[in-house]
Amino acid sequence: MQIRLGGRADVPVILAFGDEAVAWMNARGNTQQWGTEPWSEGNGDREADFLKRADSGGMRILEDEDGTPLGAMVITEERQPYVPDAEERELYVNFLITSRKHVGRGLGRVLIERAEQEAAERGIDLMRVDCWAGGGGSLVRAYEGYGFTRVQEFTVQTRRGEWPGMLLALRLSESDPKD
Repeated sequence: MQIRLGGRADVPVILAFGDEAVAWMNARGNTQQWGTEPWSEGNGDREADFLKRADSGGMRILEDEDGTPLGAMVITEERQPYVPDAEERELYVNFLITSRKHVGRGLGRVLIERAEQEAAERGIDLMRVDCWAGGGGSLVRAYEGYGFTRVQEFTVQTRRGEWPGMLLALRLSESDPKD
């Protein structure tokens, strides 16, 4: 696997990953996290958001050896507007998604490890991420499995209603060294 810098040309791939995720979540009764509408259909706001994220320089695309996209991440030194400021420089995981077609390969972990590497290269000790905290908290537990710890619950008002979230943090100086 390889991770490369993403750009505007990768936005359709990310929207397709979103389509897979929405269908998978909806089939399991989760319509709150990302709604019910496919990302690639009728949501110009989402496409515009990802074009902006592509321009940030923080988009990373995980690919198989043959160039097949497997996942995507956006990391920046800017937090989401609905979480409190950090009191120090941080690397924020603004977005993380992997293809449902390639579940079970540890793709999320590969992307988080890349974020950790980039934070270390920049001299940043603090990484933060937020995620949907509904549905029994399975996504929160997934980030805890990557070494993040819970910081604060929050609620975001969306056009579909309230979105329960969790802010998590990982301190590189306190994480276990990689083998």
